Amino acid sequence: MPKLTKAEAAWLKKVQKVLNECPSQRLGFFTIGDDSLMLYDKGREGEINQWMDRHPQDFPVAVEQLDADFGESLTFPTDVHSVAG
Repeated sequence: MPKLTKAEAAWLKKVQKVLNECPSQRLGFFTIGDDSLMLYDKGREGEINQWMDRHPQDFPVAVEQLDADFGESLTFPTDVHSVAG
C-alpha cells in the first residue's frame, strides 16, 4: 500500500480539520466526476428524491430543477471520481 508523504499527511489533516468545523448540517455535496464538489441544500433531499422518483433524471438535474443548488463548489487539484459502492 502506498504511504502519504509527511507533507501530504499534514495537508490532509488540515483539510479534515476545516471540514469538521462546518457550521451547518444543511450543506450537501456531489460530484459528476470532474475536479469539483458541488454544494446543494441537503435539507431538501427528500424533495429531491421525490422529484427523481417522478422524473427519469440524475441527481444534479433534480438539484438544479428544484433550485436547491447553492451555486458554489469546492475545486480540487485533480478530478474527484464519481463512483458507487
